[in-house]
Amino acid sequence: MEEVKNEKIVENVESKDNVVETTTESKENIKEETTPTPTTTIKETSTETPSDQIYVPNSTLHSMVIFGLPKYMDSKRFTKFLEQNNVPFKKIKKIVKESFGIVSFDSIEDRDKYLEYFQGFEFNDKTKLKTEAKEEKADRMKRRYEEKEEKKGEDNRESKLKTIEDIVCPWYNIPYEEQLKKKKDQIEKVMINIKSTIRKESFHNLPEWLVKRDTTKEEKMCCKLEEIVPSPVTENYRNKAQYTIGYDTNNQPCVGFALGRTGNGITIVADPTNAPLISKRSNEIRRLFNQYITEPNLGSIRKPFDKNTHSGFWRQLTVRDFTTGETMVTVQFNHKGLTAEELETEKNNLKNYFTSLPEEQRITSLSIQLYDGISNAAPVDLAVETILGPEFIHEKLLGCQFRVSPNAFFQVNTKATELLYSKVLDWAQVSSDTTLLDICCGTGTIGQCISKKVKKVIGLEISPDAVVDSINNAKLNKIDNAEYIVGKAEDTLPTLLTSSVDGKDQEFIGIVDPPRGGLHGDVLKAIRSFEPIKKLVYVSCNQNSLIPDASKLCKGISKSMKGTPFKPTKAIAFDLFPHTDLVELVVLFERVENTTTTNSTTITDNSLVIQDMDVKKEEENEKQQEEDKKRKRDENQEIENENNEKKEIKLEN
Repeated sequence: MEEVKNEKIVENVESKDNVVETTTESKENIKEETTPTPTTTIKETSTETPSDQIYVPNSTLHSMVIFGLPKYMDSKRFTKFLEQNNVPFKKIKKIVKESFGIVSFDSIEDRDKYLEYFQGFEFNDKTKLKTEAKEEKADRMKRRYEEKEEKKGEDNRESKLKTIEDIVCPWYNIPYEEQLKKKKDQIEKVMINIKSTIRKESFHNLPEWLVKRDTTKEEKMCCKLEEIVPSPVTENYRNKAQYTIGYDTNNQPCVGFALGRTGNGITIVADPTNAPLISKRSNEIRRLFNQYITEPNLGSIRKPFDKNTHSGFWRQLTVRDFTTGETMVTVQFNHKGLTAEELETEKNNLKNYFTSLPEEQRITSLSIQLYDGISNAAPVDLAVETILGPEFIHEKLLGCQFRVSPNAFFQVNTKATELLYSKVLDWAQVSSDTTLLDICCGTGTIGQCISKKVKKVIGLEISPDAVVDSINNAKLNKIDNAEYIVGKAEDTLPTLLTSSVDGKDQEFIGIVDPPRGGLHGDVLKAIRSFEPIKKLVYVSCNQNSLIPDASKLCKGISKSMKGTPFKPTKAIAFDLFPHTDLVELVVLFERVENTTTTNSTTITDNSLVIQDMDVKKEEENEKQQEEDKKRKRDENQEIENENNEKKEIKLEN
């Protein structure tokens, strides 16, 4: 049996003031609300903590796992089943789509009694249950700690360090043509998975177009897949890099990338000069800043942030440099314990250093960001303060100019992005009567590149900074038919569409470029139910979230997903990230004109009952999937916050 996933344990107690955290929530399938985490402060007695002194939860529950349960049994039905068998449980857990459930008791005697009781229990005519004692969290934590300490004694940690190339660009030693082939194979599997997921989720209301794609490899995919488009540049292509400030193998201050995860005990930072992804200009700025923090005569006497003791000043350096020649630098530091006067001194020293550089080495914009959190990554919307130059810099795409602020999203490969956007605009096939919905619009790039060909552009974006950039970009490009709304798309889109009085007489085309977590379920429902949207161009940076999103857009009509379904008509991949396994995928969805569906059962009274039961299961399943999806977003954010140095250049795709 798989262990309950992602029970986060912070075991590092090297600092006297260090806080040990435990998260007792199980991240079941991926999307759950974040709850406060209990914390306990442990005083340091030595740098090495004996295994019998590590922090463990104060829990007296004893648990068992029951296997063989129906996948669509939920917690309420599981509880009812246990009550019918007079089980004195203290706590239970049953995840929809999993065939096991967990039961916890106050005493080990009760647990052992029902371990035997349910072993071989005839649940129905076909299924006999199986049971197994579950390892308690306290025991598991202690075992893992002991295993970790034992492994430390056996292995030399230095021998496990990866190279900069392995961290930043794991495919750097694979010929580029072979990289493209590997990515094409990945995408083909995604396309096949999309089709099978739509089929699975449609139950007895299978779309007719899906039935027709059956035999050949191409037909096994959900739609036609065009040849992958290679990046025009494969070296030094990134226009943004986020460098960690720490210590190298010689314990000297270093601005670069971490050689592993802090969670694995690796905090060493290495020089990234040989990494082929970062631009030469970015690396030069990094080198100059590295010089600044290592040579006291240049103005800095502060030390880098230490991830073990959570002390130190310098944390992160972010560099953006665009094809326009403009560069932006954001320096993040830990301000905890510093007075306002000391902070002002550091700002002035930093500003004076960059202004004293020769003309050819100077930057366009310099900002600072204060962050005293324990996790590596600060919140994405954490405020910055510009101390030198403008609050933004500019980049050009397809003849339009865009200003970009420190916290705004912008594609990291400018040349490849122009190819991607050109295809998006071509597939959208807009007209002068079109109202373009630019969902998750960022700084407004896609919508503004097409604005002159449409009646109106409406952009939706969660980041206030990005919306400000979008509005100013529209003015910069002399666009007067664009409107931008700040907020979560799941909140703003349904209201926007229902308020369109003359919506039925308008032509709507949607473009979505969502974050890695994909689209919220309410956004998908709003798109499905708003019939005037005839086409939707979906730009995916994470195909794992595209698959369930495509399923909801294309599955047969149900009580939980109303509106005429879409169907995928063609797809194409763009390599925006050479030397990595990441790729952008563009899929064109078009509204199905003929909503004829194929029923897999004969319509009789009995089959109608079956279908009604399936609809209820489907609704429960969709509700669970939406909860799981939110859990996944929260889980991804948590992992990213803790392990930002695993890939120190954030792949903002």
